[in-house]
Amino acid sequence: MSLKHILMPVDLAFNDIVEREVTMALKLLADDGVIDMLFVDDTASHRRMALTAESDRLAEKYNTTKLAVQAMLDAVIPERHRGSCIVRNGTVFDEVVAQAKQSNADAIVMASAKPKFRSYILGSNAAKIVRHAPCSVFVVR
Repeated sequence: MSLKHILMPVDLAFNDIVEREVTMALKLLADDGVIDMLFVDDTASHRRMALTAESDRLAEKYNTTKLAVQAMLDAVIPERHRGSCIVRNGTVFDEVVAQAKQSNADAIVMASAKPKFRSYILGSNAAKIVRHAPCSVFVVR
């Protein structure tokens, strides 16, 4: 399979998982394809964690996060395959699906944790993305 445009949602706290995502994405990618790296900050989507910070602090957090995602993109994706570094705020599954539509991605390559009992009832982000994505979704464990 040779895909031109892959969207790869990442969690900055789990570098080892990101490396497995990259390995899978590179196997699927065409020689001239690109990988966009997406981080979704879901802090504000949780009612108990509603943002009360000033706009300057929010901008600073966004900029810091964007730099971290860009550093990860630069570190793990070969230069010729580097696409965009994207940071979005909101609910993870909603933002991943929205970004896949916006960027017209051919596929999403993402990680998923082993399910816990709670996720069988509520559904994990990966399961929701698989059901609602506008493109193929490859889940890496």
